Amino acid sequence: MKLIVCDASPLIVIAKTGLIPVLKGTAEEVIVPETVYAETTIDLTLPGAEAIRVAVEAGHIQVRPDVARPDTDPDEELSGLDAGERAAIRLARALQCPVLMDECRGRQAARRGGLSVIGSAGLLLNAKERGLIPALAPVLERWRRSGYFLSATLVKAVLEQAGEV
Repeated sequence: MKLIVCDASPLIVIAKTGLIPVLKGTAEEVIVPETVYAETTIDLTLPGAEAIRVAVEAGHIQVRPDVARPDTDPDEELSGLDAGERAAIRLARALQCPVLMDECRGRQAARRGGLSVIGSAGLLLNAKERGLIPALAPVLERWRRSGYFLSATLVKAVLEQAGEV
């Protein structure tokens, strides 16, 4: 895919498990809105924060200004979402590209707004298909051990799609 806008949660788990090169390998341009960048790097001692900062400095991830700042011009379908999710959806809408998001309400709002949504497990599946990772199961297990929640149903489904069960 050409462009993808990332929300905070998938970006953090990808960064803290050393997979930013995999993210970059799945899209020509990886973009985060300013709000998401601020959320993910406000405390550089948090897992993944330093890796995100370094990836931005190296040009692997681009930070773009928020579209319609989160505290103005509220969209009814985005109410109840956090500022990063709203910013990611608005930027993806403006750029007409997919959004990388795992939070259920955010995914639903993005789809209602006509966006293509990819989750982090789907991103891994894409990465495996491109030969960027040899297997999903070890990555999903690292994510689980790092505290990232993906439902057992989702994990089973994505492992089946990857031919790993």
